[in-house]
This record gives sequence, structure tokens and C-alpha cells, in this order.
Amino acid sequence: MVLREEQSKSRKGLHMTRCIALVVDREGKIIKPRIRLREELKPTYARGKAYRLHIEVPDDAYAVQACFTKNWRGIVKGYIEVYDPAGALLFRAVYRKLKLRYSKGNPEYAWIARLIAEHLKLPIKRVNLSPPAKRAA
Repeated sequence: MVLREEQSKSRKGLHMTRCIALVVDREGKIIKPRIRLREELKPTYARGKAYRLHIEVPDDAYAVQACFTKNWRGIVKGYIEVYDPAGALLFRAVYRKLKLRYSKGNPEYAWIARLIAEHLKLPIKRVNLSPPAKRAA
């Protein structure tokens, strides 16, 4: 499984990005990923580091990629993606304007996105992790 890890900021320090790779087991425990290979990448901004991580994900766990960007006004935007051990995307939630919202995937895995948001201590005012209802034509 391949995920990205990054921490970089712009030359003047006005913009910054952070990507974190985590592993969550079925009981809800957050485990530090076992890294098989770490390749250095070019970061998004001028100062900082970025890596491509090849990690081992146990069969009874999920891989999580959380990426966030902060602009010069202090506004944070980003996403949390949940993957199965084979690397298929199961769920994606976006974080904008202090709201954690469903983006795509199976809402059965929304509990993982909520768990990661609590673990990272994201300030959240509203949560909507269920898909929009289908309209009758």
C-alpha cells in the first residue's frame, strides 16, 4: 500500500500543508504504520519534506490518508481517505469551514473518519458523513 506523508510550508510561511498516514484496526485503535520503504518526493511548498511511504496494512485494519492545507488567513481545508488493505478507496470525507462532510464511498466506514478527526483534534462545528438522499424523478 502506498501513501504520502508531507509537512511543508511556503517561503514566507503563509501557506502550509500536512499529510499523515495512519493505520486503524477494526476495534478503533490507531496504529503507527509499519514502513517497508520510504522514498523522498518534492514537497508542495518550498520548505519541508515529503515522502512516499510503502506500508504494510494487516488484513484486519484500514489505511488512512489525512491531508490538510492552511492558508494565510488560517483557514484549514483537507480530506480524510480510508483504504482497505489492498489499496482500494472505501470512504472519503472532506473538511472545510469547520465541517466534516461526506464526499464519496461507503458511509459504513464513516466512523474511521470521525475517529481520525478526533485523534488529530480538528475543530469541528458540524458533521455530515451520510450521502445525500436520492431524489425521485
